Amino acid sequence: MANILDTVLTVIVGTITGVTKLVSTTVSAVQDFFYVKVSGMSFIVLGARQTGKTTLIQWMKHNMKALADDFDPDPTAAGGDVVPDFTTKVGDQYMKLKPAKDVGGEYAMWETDWVDLFREAKPRGIFFMMDHTDVHLQKDALNFVLQMIDDEPAAARELKAFYLMVNKSDLWGEETTLDEIMTQYRNEQKRIKSQAERLGYKFHVYEGSLKTGRGVPEAMKHFFNVIRPLPQPK
Repeated sequence: MANILDTVLTVIVGTITGVTKLVSTTVSAVQDFFYVKVSGMSFIVLGARQTGKTTLIQWMKHNMKALADDFDPDPTAAGGDVVPDFTTKVGDQYMKLKPAKDVGGEYAMWETDWVDLFREAKPRGIFFMMDHTDVHLQKDALNFVLQMIDDEPAAARELKAFYLMVNKSDLWGEETTLDEIMTQYRNEQKRIKSQAERLGYKFHVYEGSLKTGRGVPEAMKHFFNVIRPLPQPK
């Protein structure tokens, strides 16, 4: 009799567990669909001046296809430019993206435009643009963002990804490597990895060229997969 009861209880518990998992998976799938298709994927693009922030946003708006050769945007003015939500193809899936604003990279804009954007957007992801020039400026910009994340816990609550893109590989690719460039940012990488472990977000470094398109689609596909509620299998 005891064995029969044990068997019955095992079946009941297993059934309840299975139903619970099914309900949980269904709810997650609905949340994921709503976020990806309806409300929009919340992220922000930051980086020092002239690293490609505006170009990246425009490239995404153009379905991640090459921009015209003569595309050369003026520096973004103080206050930034509002970027309406838009739908674009990421990998093989159309997603609604929500970058909120295109902000400039001048020192004077960090404590105003960057902090305001971070507070307003409460992003699930930060895409930080870099290049091979002006290491000291870019170190300062990167450290500012890391400190901002620590200083603004309410805005950082939903953060799931912090990705670095070393842009303009078409200019530096034959002279140096990504690893050689990033050796100049050893301390910053240690700081990001420590913060990522503490706050629970993903950190990754990519190289690419918005001019040629090399490397950028893969980085964006990975980035948006990480920040969605239900990441898809690779």
